[in-house]
Formats: sequence, C-alpha cells, structure tokens
Amino acid sequence: MTHEADSNQTKKKTLEQAFNTIFHDKEDFSEFCSLDVISEVEPFTISDREVFKTSDRLKRYLRFIDRIILRHLSIDTDVVHSFSQEKNTYTAVKEHVGNDYFFLTDIESFFSKIKTEDVKKILYRNINNIPISDIENYIDFLSSVVSFNNQLPVGFSTSPRLSNSFLYDFDIALKTYCSRESLTYTRYADDVIISGASFEKLERLKTTIQDFLKIHASNELRLNKSKTRITHLGNKVKILGLMILPNRTITIDAKYKSRLELLLHFYSNNKEKYQSYLEENFNGSEKSVFGMLHYVQSIDPDYLDKLQRKYGIYAVRFFMEKKSNDNR
Repeated sequence: MTHEADSNQTKKKTLEQAFNTIFHDKEDFSEFCSLDVISEVEPFTISDREVFKTSDRLKRYLRFIDRIILRHLSIDTDVVHSFSQEKNTYTAVKEHVGNDYFFLTDIESFFSKIKTEDVKKILYRNINNIPISDIENYIDFLSSVVSFNNQLPVGFSTSPRLSNSFLYDFDIALKTYCSRESLTYTRYADDVIISGASFEKLERLKTTIQDFLKIHASNELRLNKSKTRITHLGNKVKILGLMILPNRTITIDAKYKSRLELLLHFYSNNKEKYQSYLEENFNGSEKSVFGMLHYVQSIDPDYLDKLQRKYGIYAVRFFMEKKSNDNR
C-alpha cells in the first residue's frame, strides 16, 4: 500500500506544470493565480433562481480545474447518479422498481448552502486523490475561484462535481443505514430517493436524513418540506421526471408525452401551429425534440414504437435524425 502511494506521488505534477500542459502557453499561470473572479461573472435570475454566467476566460479556467482536480474527488458511486457519463435519472430510478413504497425529498437551495469553507474541506479531504504535488498551496485560491459570493454557484461547470463530493460522508452514512433497514437509496444531485417493501420503515426517514445532513455535511442543509412525500406503487409514482408504472416498468412523465404527441400531431397536420408550439414548449429548437426522443428511446422503446405507429415513422425519424442531418 505504501509502495503504491509512493508510486502515485512520483507521477504527480505541480499545478503550474499541469496548467502549462493543458494550455500550451496560450494562458499565463501567473495571470490565472491573480484572477479576479468578480469581474468574470455576471449574475442573473431564471424563475426566481440566481444563476451565474461566466466569461469565456473563466470558463476555460473552470474546465481546467474540473479536469485536473475535481474529477479525482471521492463520491459514493453506489448511490450517486448525477453528473456522470455512466449514470442518469433513469439509472437512479431503475434501482427502485422492485420496491413498493417510495420516500422522495430534496435538499433546499442545495448549491447556495455549500460555502467557500466547505469547498476547502472537500479539497483537503481529497488531497491524496488529486494528482497535483503542491495542491495544498493552492486550496485557498482554488476555493475562491470555484465559489462566488461565498456559495457554490449555479452555472459554474465545477459546481456539480463539488456538490457530489460534498455529500460523500452523508451518502456513506445514509447508504449504511438503508442497507441495515433493507431499504434502497439513490441520489441525483439534491434529490434523495429511498424505497422499501413497507410504509413503516419510511415514516421516520425525514428526521433521520435531516440528522445525517447535520452530522455528515452541514448545519446549513435542510430538506424541502413541500417536496417531501411518501408514495406507493399503484399511485402516480413520479421520480425525476420519470414514472414507475404498476407493472414496474419505467416511462417518461405524462406531461412530456403530451407535449411530444401534440408537437408530432401539429408537425404532420398544421405547420403554422407546429412552429408556434415548438417556440412555446421547446424554445423553438428541433434539437430539443431530438434529445427528448432519444431519451424516450433509451428509457421506453415501446412508447417510441407507439409514436411511430400513431404519427408515422417519417415524422418521428425526422426529429431523431435532426442533429446528424444538421452536422452534414
């Protein structure tokens, strides 16, 4: 074990060496280290939520930090399904199809409750994982770059990985508890999903989870009362925009089906209404329809077959091949 650690240490670069390897002298390391983040960020509001737009320069720096440092942060891959190429909302929900009762909640204002000091703790906790030999010298600086107004900003490319790693100890503790109670636990970003065979074991989960957040993450974190509920198979089991049907199959939410079907109907029968509906519901982008149909194909191919039978193979294929046609 010691030999392995020593071997890894010899492979580590300094942060400056890593920076120059990535940027090939197109960016100056000293300028990076003297970055004024405030001048590189533009806050704005979407649906009462503060989002932060970064300059092109800061975008490049954040991608560098994400690639060289943050991808090495510890997360519990057994339960975390967010911000991953291998996992998604479907895999997060699929883990629960064998159970009958579902506890659903989310963490209120999650990103904004993660403070600059929390980011420092994440980096210190992962020092041995990060392949930068002098990382400890830059933790304060890096923490100031990836946070803004003393919070983890929505819109920074570094925030997703940091938020996942922030809950590492919480995920371990809750997974252990759920395993002991014969419950299934998955998390997608700030959404917590727990399921089991009986209602009784889910009743006390709200208090348990809140206690675990306090002990293993932060006193700042609170469960969202308005989004905390228990449901069961046979009811409308809606999780992360997906539905678990009574026969334990997964499909997309009915409201998304309705949007798709109305769009395909207008596309086939009324081009003027089609354009108007596309603007109102898909931001005028046929590529958004492309993405949704491919998502349907990966989750519920039987429903995609139904769309092709109802609206015609040509209509469905037009949207599903849209992106590749645009790239020609």
